[in-house]
Amino acid sequence: MRRWEAWWNHAALAAISVTGLLYGIFKYWVPSPDPESRAGHPLQPLWLKSHVLIAPFAVFGVALLLRRHALARIRSGEKNGRRTGVAMLWIFAPLALTGYLIQVLVASGPTHAAGYAHAALGVLFALGYAVHPKRRADTGTDE
Repeated sequence: MRRWEAWWNHAALAAISVTGLLYGIFKYWVPSPDPESRAGHPLQPLWLKSHVLIAPFAVFGVALLLRRHALARIRSGEKNGRRTGVAMLWIFAPLALTGYLIQVLVASGPTHAAGYAHAALGVLFALGYAVHPKRRADTGTDE
């Protein structure tokens, strides 16, 4: 994996995790300054829009990870980090799908179900990424 790819992934996955966490905090735990309003906190839309705008960069980053890092490690039979790496790959597909579904579903029941699933999968993915062994990026050779 090249150095720029490693930085891309770290930045995109950190940004998507932080914006998702902040959106959840502002949606569910920070009260609106106007008690008469049904709208949430004024910063809630900022974190949601940031999360949605960063998501394609994270999806691209995971595609780079799959192509340049994960498949090479799986093919070589490397054991270090395999459990968390494979788990994150399996978690990512439904994570991305539920993120998409939240945007397109209309009925509140399925939208809420997709939202809760997305939040739970996002937490699992972020925890997996946090504990997955990191290496210093190589000098730019293809793996």
